[in-house]
Amino acid sequence: MFLGAPVGADLPYAEISNAFEKNDASQVISFCENPVLLIVDNVEGIYNQAQATMVLMDFFNKHPNGAFNYQFQGKEADEDIYSAAIYAEGPQKINIGIYFSSEAPNKIQSIKLGD
Repeated sequence: MFLGAPVGADLPYAEISNAFEKNDASQVISFCENPVLLIVDNVEGIYNQAQATMVLMDFFNKHPNGAFNYQFQGKEADEDIYSAAIYAEGPQKINIGIYFSSEAPNKIQSIKLGD
């Protein structure tokens, strides 16, 4: 008998959104695997959580007080759980991709900020 929730049912979508809206880098990174892959403006790096927090803090310092809105939440064709969002800072809109881990339940495997 299967008692667990379906994969993705308990993902912290609202908490992640709130953390982005508050520019709370440590809270965003707390939802990530350790290490985590961050891609910021096409610069890719694998970071431990302390380093990832600093990278994301730098992003928030450059793009403060943006509005975070999900465009898509769910699974892609290959069953990976993926979310797409827009982080809007005034007229600037930054695409965000959040990929959830298939190995660590409810943890973010990678975050892509920018095109």
